[in-house]
Amino acid sequence: MSGKIKFYTNNLSQPCRSLAIVMNLAKIPFETVSIALMEGDHATESFAREVNTLKTVPAINDGGFKLAESIAILRYLAFKSNLIVKWYPSGLRMRARVDEYLEWHHLGLRAPFNAYFRDCWLMPRLTKQPSNEKTLETLRGQVNKSLDTLENVWLSQGDFLIGDDVTVADLWAICEIEQLTLTAFDPIQERPKLSAWMERVRKATNPFYDDAHETLWNIRKKNSQRSQL
Repeated sequence: MSGKIKFYTNNLSQPCRSLAIVMNLAKIPFETVSIALMEGDHATESFAREVNTLKTVPAINDGGFKLAESIAILRYLAFKSNLIVKWYPSGLRMRARVDEYLEWHHLGLRAPFNAYFRDCWLMPRLTKQPSNEKTLETLRGQVNKSLDTLENVWLSQGDFLIGDDVTVADLWAICEIEQLTLTAFDPIQERPKLSAWMERVRKATNPFYDDAHETLWNIRKKNSQRSQL
């Protein structure tokens, strides 16, 4: 793979972190372009014109070819070279199993997690208004249901979601779960299998896992310090 890809990203975004980890693991040459989401850099017309008409991250520019959406970028990179094959297997049935998870992920995990994180953490900071506790209770129930499915279905037969080694399925899942560390919700409470899996994924993908989550963990630490004052 010749030339550096421009990678438009923000480490507060779960899909951005997932993609950054696998690109680093695969040693794909890329140039990071940090986008300030909280300041609305992605919502400008210049961003839409120059980077991504959907006004979202992650996005890439590969020698003039512009592409958005993390899964689309993942598959593009996989078709372009064999660098990602270890984490996005090329074998027909193994890739089908990974894709099966990635298709389930959008509504099965990301949608309920995103809704809970938005109402619990993001919107109160943007609007300066408290969350609706009744709404949060409903959303927590949906998050718990997704976590139970992850533990009891996807992790029912092995150490990782698909097969015996870490794949992109694990990365897309775990980055969503890590987002909850900014809230008071503990996803691994009474879920020992999920907790052990998270530690295995982290060890298998470090130092890039910790690098990708440093911003998130620093915010969590600052929030924790404030709450103790």
